[in-house]
Amino acid sequence: MNRILLPALVSLLAMGCGKAAVRTQALAPEKPAPAAVAVEKETVAKAEPEAAEEPAEEGRRDVGDYVVYRFSGSFQKAPVTLTERVVAREKNALVIDFILEEGKATSELRVRLSDAAETRGEVLSVHRIEKGKLVPAGVDEYEALMAKTMVVADENEAALGSEHVVAVMGNDLLPAKRTSFRVKIGEKKATLTTVVSDKFPWGDLSGEIAAEDGSVIYRAEVVNVGHVVETKSGKDPQVARSDYEDYE
Repeated sequence: MNRILLPALVSLLAMGCGKAAVRTQALAPEKPAPAAVAVEKETVAKAEPEAAEEPAEEGRRDVGDYVVYRFSGSFQKAPVTLTERVVAREKNALVIDFILEEGKATSELRVRLSDAAETRGEVLSVHRIEKGKLVPAGVDEYEALMAKTMVVADENEAALGSEHVVAVMGNDLLPAKRTSFRVKIGEKKATLTTVVSDKFPWGDLSGEIAAEDGSVIYRAEVVNVGHVVETKSGKDPQVARSDYEDYE
C-alpha cells in the first residue's frame, strides 16, 4: 500500500529519457504528461527585515513561505485545496498552518514538525484553530486531514521508467525527475506518474493516477507558491489565511 504525495501545474520539458531505478513506492500515473502550463508566482510585498538576514539555505522554508495545492479526480466528489504556510521557525522545528477547503467547509490545523535532519517531517504537536484560538488536538486529526488529499494504490505492478525533466514554475526552472508506474486501484489498472525535485521544498511537484480509459482517478497540482508575511496585533495567535481564492 503506497500513498501519493503532493503535485503541481507545471510545464515539463523532457531533457532525455532514462531507465534509472525507480522507487517501489507508488505515487501518481502517466498518460499524457501533466498539462504544459506554467504556474505564475504571486508578486507579494515582503515584510521589512528587522536586521540583516543571512542568505537562505537552498530548499529551506522560512516564515511567510506558503504553497497552495489543489486535489481533484474521481476519488472524491469535488476538488479540495490545501494551503500550507510557515508561521514560525525554531532551531529544529517548523510550525505550519494547514488550511483544507472542501467546498464551503474549512478545516485549519497548526502543526509543529521536526526539521532536524534525522527526524525531518515528524509531527511534534498539533493544534486545531477555532475562531482564531488554538485548541490542543491529536496527530490523528492531522492524519485525517491529510488523508483527504491522498490516494492509496492497492498494488504496484511495475516501474515503467523515468526521465529527467525541467519543471517551469513562473520564472523558476527546477531540475526534476518524472517517474511512472503501473498500479492497481481496487480492480482498476492505472498508470501513476510523479514529478519530484530536490529543489522544491514542499514535496512532489505533481502527481496523477489515470485509468486505462484515460479517466483521471487522482490529480494533485500546485496552484500557487510564494512568500508573504502578515502582521497581527493582540494576544490571539496569528492564523494563516487561504491564498486559493486569489488564484481561481
